[in-house]
Amino acid sequence: MSEPGTDVETDTAPIKRESSVDLEYGGYDQLNIVMRIMKTAFSSTYGESWNEHQCRSMLSLPGTLLLIASWNQNPCGFAISREVADEEELLMIAVDPQYQNNGIGETIMKQVITNAVENGIAALFLEVRSNNPAQTMYQKVGFEKIGLRRAYYTGDNKEKFDAITYKMLL
Repeated sequence: MSEPGTDVETDTAPIKRESSVDLEYGGYDQLNIVMRIMKTAFSSTYGESWNEHQCRSMLSLPGTLLLIASWNQNPCGFAISREVADEEELLMIAVDPQYQNNGIGETIMKQVITNAVENGIAALFLEVRSNNPAQTMYQKVGFEKIGLRRAYYTGDNKEKFDAITYKMLL
């Protein structure tokens, strides 16, 4: 398996298997998968998704990890996180809507946490829109609300939504 963020092809052996979900590290060669999932998983309303250049730039930074999830061998989810010193931030996590509610997001999240623990990370952070239902999963796996950015996201009809910062001590 290649190091996360490298341009070398990755081994397809799963990191972990939970029911029908396989997880593997990814790199630049999986950006087509990331972009396809991102287009289906994020509404253009809030401006939360990234373009391919942004993803490629993030993967080029030291400490960045791309995790790809597949359901019955169909790529269906991903997470991008970045480690700096003894902290890590979940920058993005997404599951294709046709695969949601199968525990895939939680499986991805648990692997991000496992990786962080194995790498000696002290705290894991993430930020999420206040009306995003993924908050339930974040709280279920152990994240706690620690901050708020008021009116950070703009939705339909210029409706404003807060960004909530979560933290998990490891």
